Amino acid sequence: MEEPFAKAEEIVSRYFRERKHDPEHGTIEIFGERYVLVRAASLSVEFFGLVHNLYGAGREAEADEFARNILFDLAHSIGKSDARNFHAKMGLSDPIAKLSAGPVHFAHTGWALVSISEESRPSPDQDFCLVYEHPYSFESDAWLRADRPRNTPACIMNAGYSSGWCEESFGMVLVATEVLCRARGDDRCRFLMAPPNRIEGYLGQYRAGGTTAGREVRAYQIPDFFSRKRVEEELRWAKGDLERRVAERTAELKREMAERAEVEMKLAQTQKLEAVGRLAGGIAHDFNNLMAIVMGNCALLARRLEGDPSARHYLDGILAAGGRATGLTQQLLAFSRGQARHRETLDLNSIVTAMGSLLARLIGEDVELVQKLAGGGAHVEADRGQIEQIIMNLAVNARDAMPGGGRITIETAVVELGPGGAAGLPAGRYARLTVADTGIGMDKGTAARIFDPFFTTKDLGKGTGLGLATVYGIVRQSGGDITVESAPGRGSRFQIDLPSVAPPVPALTPDAAPTPGAAVPSRGGSETILVVEDLAPLRRVVAEVLHELGYEVLEAGDPDEALRQAGLFARRIDLLLTDVVMPHMSGIELARRLVIQRPETKVLYMSGYATDLPEGGAGAEDLLCKPFTPEELAARIRERLDRA
Repeated sequence: MEEPFAKAEEIVSRYFRERKHDPEHGTIEIFGERYVLVRAASLSVEFFGLVHNLYGAGREAEADEFARNILFDLAHSIGKSDARNFHAKMGLSDPIAKLSAGPVHFAHTGWALVSISEESRPSPDQDFCLVYEHPYSFESDAWLRADRPRNTPACIMNAGYSSGWCEESFGMVLVATEVLCRARGDDRCRFLMAPPNRIEGYLGQYRAGGTTAGREVRAYQIPDFFSRKRVEEELRWAKGDLERRVAERTAELKREMAERAEVEMKLAQTQKLEAVGRLAGGIAHDFNNLMAIVMGNCALLARRLEGDPSARHYLDGILAAGGRATGLTQQLLAFSRGQARHRETLDLNSIVTAMGSLLARLIGEDVELVQKLAGGGAHVEADRGQIEQIIMNLAVNARDAMPGGGRITIETAVVELGPGGAAGLPAGRYARLTVADTGIGMDKGTAARIFDPFFTTKDLGKGTGLGLATVYGIVRQSGGDITVESAPGRGSRFQIDLPSVAPPVPALTPDAAPTPGAAVPSRGGSETILVVEDLAPLRRVVAEVLHELGYEVLEAGDPDEALRQAGLFARRIDLLLTDVVMPHMSGIELARRLVIQRPETKVLYMSGYATDLPEGGAGAEDLLCKPFTPEELAARIRERLDRA
């Protein structure tokens, strides 16, 4: 190393010869660089005293630790900066040349004289090890001059500056620790420098080396500059990671809140529709009763005025209006899930195919009708008329949304829905019916209200606002759900999911055809019928129709009266014709009690509102829906009496 150090002494000496001391301007300039002279004690003894005063009594150890960390960090950074500047100024590139300039520069700046031990290995790798001494260290001299002996090494800035210079020279992280210190009572200030992950091992080897200097090593402290840097980096990474996770969780919570808000909105909408449905169903029930009275009396009056064509004309007008009113109430009942149903296993493919020609005529020539049917069919258990009504209503709405023509696509499929599927339907297999159009579409506000009863976007007189409400009611009544996707200018897509069922088992033999010439059941009879209806005008109309048909009729205004009459009546009661919904006792409970007393009595229910019928054989064939005509009443009475 003699040659590199000799060269370094020449270079550094030349550097410091170009010195300009200008007190008038308060500058000291060396080789074009401004330098600053600082009192040694201010960066050692007095700095520690200042920190002790800041921390206060009883916290000396904390104060020492803080002061050491600050001084080492500062000196290490200055050493790196000075080395970088000096190397550039003097054109040094070889690591050994850079390192050799360090001790000479150190001596010229007044930090200390440097003596490097022969056992050093200044290689630019993990084997780097530098053992060196600082005779006349400014820090040791400051503590000795102040007569303040130390319990720990004092040359902290010397260790920091020298390790910073060497780190910059070799391009690798290095740390230095003082193992002997004159301020602590040792005869010299000795340091060991190495990579942070190797310095403890080198210290062990050094102490076990058997040299006199090695055996004199007492307490030492490895600066934790690098561990602090690692902690800072880890904290910075942890902070960044925490911020990232907080941002992700915040976004997730926002999504959850948005989804929850959407679910709550749908739930509120569903509850609102349920409430409106119950109201609509109740109104429809009462309205059906009233229409049954109107239409029954009109039919009876028509028989009385058969010879007066002018009067018949007015009655026909009343009956026609009554028919239209009945259709309107049926839509309300479908929305409220109160419509009477005849459930059977249906193939959506067959229904869509069968309705093809009807829909084509309905939607017009400027609208293309496309059918995409599921292979193997899509089977549901539902009322055929209701499914047809769904398709019809959706097709009409789609046509109205395409005033300039377009395309309607009706599609069937069978899908598997997992837990939490469409609208929270239970997991399982569903038959899907989709009706899509290429029309004008809807905004979100309109789409949110389309299932509300009487809400319509059509001009006055061109829609009742019950079409989609009816569809909604039928779908929910059938255990399914309906959703809509739409946007202005992008058309609308209605998707209906109904519980899928297995296809019906084909019959082994064709159904027997009616026997030619078989007698048609008589429209009247002589049996005894007990009529129970709490609405007196309707009860009287029904009784009068039955009297005209030849039946013997018993009338009761409520179930209690009916049971009393049945108990007093000595002869056979062939049929109980009872309303389903009545005060105090339902028609179903009345029938159960009466049949216990009179097992021979058959039952036919009347209702303006679909009600669950009792188990054990009763079904849609045992229910006469209000309003009904005298002809319908006669046919159903006869059919029920003749059925076993």
